[in-house]
Amino acid sequence: MIAAVIVTFNRKELLDRNIEKLLLQKKRVDSIYIVDNCSTDGTYEYLKEKGRIDSEAFHYIKTETNIGGAGGFYTGVKAAYEDGADWVLLMDDDGFAADENTFEILMSFAQEAYDGNKYIFMNALVQMEDLLSFKIRDIYTVTEAINASENGIIMDEANPFNGTLISKELIAKIGYPNKDFFIKGDEVDYKQRARAAGAFIGTVVDSRYIHPRPDTSEKVILGKKVPFFVEAPWKEYYAARNFTYMYKRNGQYKAILFELILVKFLAIMSSDCPKLKTIRMMFKGIKDGFSGKLGAIVKP
Repeated sequence: MIAAVIVTFNRKELLDRNIEKLLLQKKRVDSIYIVDNCSTDGTYEYLKEKGRIDSEAFHYIKTETNIGGAGGFYTGVKAAYEDGADWVLLMDDDGFAADENTFEILMSFAQEAYDGNKYIFMNALVQMEDLLSFKIRDIYTVTEAINASENGIIMDEANPFNGTLISKELIAKIGYPNKDFFIKGDEVDYKQRARAAGAFIGTVVDSRYIHPRPDTSEKVILGKKVPFFVEAPWKEYYAARNFTYMYKRNGQYKAILFELILVKFLAIMSSDCPKLKTIRMMFKGIKDGFSGKLGAIVKP
């Protein structure tokens, strides 16, 4: 049984496009779980009007409050797993399968790998036109990704949760996404936990998934090419907190100093943002991450 989990918040038109592309797949899913993070834009009524909710395979879960993307994926994966799904596809609402073969190709690679390793964590190639939506190592373009692959896979790399496929055995082994992250980094945390469990991780370059590319630039800081961007102060809080939490857990203290303090500070100072508030949120996040203080601390 294959289940799809899509987490959404106030993006009903984009959500519907994702569902439409999912229903056109040659590899059909058995169940679709929509986790609605307490949307206020009439998401349920919109899907009802489109005839999406009438199907028995369609499961609509509306949370009582906005529990963030992390809480949404926790809720969706838990529901699919408890309903007996063998495979779970994970997606944001603003992405979609590039063509009708996206998940058929992904599943074929996963099932081949399944013979040797039941802990499967595989990803479609996430792109926006000729660029990757999120870099893989130091790879930024689709062509570079294809050239870096071996036998159609970039091993041990994935950009979750966008066209991400996981096996029930992996869920049984490592549990659900960490809902206490709220937003930012929950997908990285899950990938790290999968890697620690010995999962087969890879990006299938012929399985294509479309997702908006963040409005970022890249700069070279101390000889290293890094993303250079600033988001709203409350988002910077969660990014700083959750990545500090993970870096500390992994003993990567230099990454905290370089990425979360130096690079982000330079980005803040060079951007048109509320600098003082953003810096305060960044350091509050680092402090809370160090102390392991998770949960929905700062309101959007």
